Amino acid sequence: MRKEKVMKKYRNIIKLSNLLLDALNELKTARLQKIQASLEDLSCKCRDATKDSHLFYVAVEKGWFGSAEKIRTRVNRNLSDFSCHLQRFKDLVSSDETKLPKLSCIFAELSQIDQDIGEYQFDLKEKTISVITESITLEDIPLGPFEIKLLLNKISKLYTDSPYRVIALEPNPAGSDSCVTHPHVSSEKLCEGDGHVAIRKAIEQGRLCDFFTMVANILQTYNPDSPYVSLDEWEGVCCYDCGYTVAGDECYYCEYCERDYCSQCSTYCQICDTTICLGCSFECPDCEQPVCQGCTVTCTECEETVCKDCITEEGICNRCQEERKDKQNEEKKKESTEPTASPAVQPDSVGQAIVHA
Repeated sequence: MRKEKVMKKYRNIIKLSNLLLDALNELKTARLQKIQASLEDLSCKCRDATKDSHLFYVAVEKGWFGSAEKIRTRVNRNLSDFSCHLQRFKDLVSSDETKLPKLSCIFAELSQIDQDIGEYQFDLKEKTISVITESITLEDIPLGPFEIKLLLNKISKLYTDSPYRVIALEPNPAGSDSCVTHPHVSSEKLCEGDGHVAIRKAIEQGRLCDFFTMVANILQTYNPDSPYVSLDEWEGVCCYDCGYTVAGDECYYCEYCERDYCSQCSTYCQICDTTICLGCSFECPDCEQPVCQGCTVTCTECEETVCKDCITEEGICNRCQEERKDKQNEEKKKESTEPTASPAVQPDSVGQAIVHA
């Protein structure tokens, strides 16, 4: 049974070695295709320069000095781009062609990983090779172990994208950005820094043990000059409004928008003491105090929104209540100042009976 297990592992390693060799062949093709595309682009720029040369000659011969000046300006503008493009093309063409490793060399590299780094994992269906690092701690901040996963079907895109991912297995992300699981890892992509060229060469040459070792070593170090989030601010929380990072015990959670804020961008309801951000708070026009949305009501008379402390039992705001009192006082004052009407005096003959002779 043990012998069958060993043979099965051996066959899988052979399959894995072949997959990696195929991936390196695709990478070589991708490099040649990039050279071809750059050469075609360079040829187009040369044709444009030839065309400008002819147009410039005609303009000078015919005395079209305005047109000649425009052509000269265009040539001068394109010259710097052409020089830069030419230098990149020269670097690409002059770089030594990477020789493909033999199948036996790749097999040996996989065995070397077991000895130098530890047991690796592979998935023939997904075409991946993974190594798990030891638990990493930087300046007393535990970041946990990381899985370095090489995607064999992405190796052909080495010159345009990273073909591997760095996955936190026990993530302790930065408080201000959950995508940053390591000062130099964001969205599972490692900022390689000075190790970029060496890592790319290791992949090109199929030196998997060197590749995993270099990535693991970068994860074990901290460069304070170029982190996604510095370790000094790792456990802080980023204010959603101003972006300032504050300590976890100094941030304030708004229960309405469900986000964290610093003390300058938050307040509390003067009625129920609920913590709210400035955007979710409401300033009562009567008392000018901040309150939460749940402690506001609408005046039935003027339909203005006020806080609960500034509304009467009748459902009107204090301002409308004062206006109503002033109106009542004016009416009473008006009634008290009006003259009282005198009783009417009847004529002398009024009320006398008529006596007939």
